[in-house]
Amino acid sequence: MKKILILFILPFFTGCEIETVEVNSQVGKGLIGNNQNKLYAGSMDYAETTLDVLQAYADGDFDFIMEKMADSVSFFPDKGGKQISLVNPFNDFLDSMQELYDSISRTPYNVTSVSSGIDDSYTIISVPFTETRYAKDGSVERDRVFERFIFNSDGKIVRVNKWSSELN
Repeated sequence: MKKILILFILPFFTGCEIETVEVNSQVGKGLIGNNQNKLYAGSMDYAETTLDVLQAYADGDFDFIMEKMADSVSFFPDKGGKQISLVNPFNDFLDSMQELYDSISRTPYNVTSVSSGIDDSYTIISVPFTETRYAKDGSVERDRVFERFIFNSDGKIVRVNKWSSELN
């Protein structure tokens, strides 16, 4: 009797379709001023774009970088502490940052993406990496770098913040 009951019930359970639903849960919170909004898991497409931009900078492919930038970009350098407003294209600015070096190598450790929520009005990509710069005079500089890229809702980078420390 039990075997017959199992034969009738088993097809019912195997015939059920399991539906998986993704829920974007809160992963952080903005803490600046009155704009203490929730942060959610962001787009990995923006994370991949950021990694591509990091490599393009090391390769000197500034045209690729300009494609990913908005018309106006705020850059906060690791030294100096003052915001630099850049108007696309700013290839000359990037070229001036590399003029002392023969080559640059970057090794990212990880990349994270958080967004402002359902409307995706902005997405923050954070990536720590090691940067090795080979100077034209033969010296080598190594830094630990942490950069944050802010994407607008159009998928363009509007802000880059950079922090670094010397790596011996």
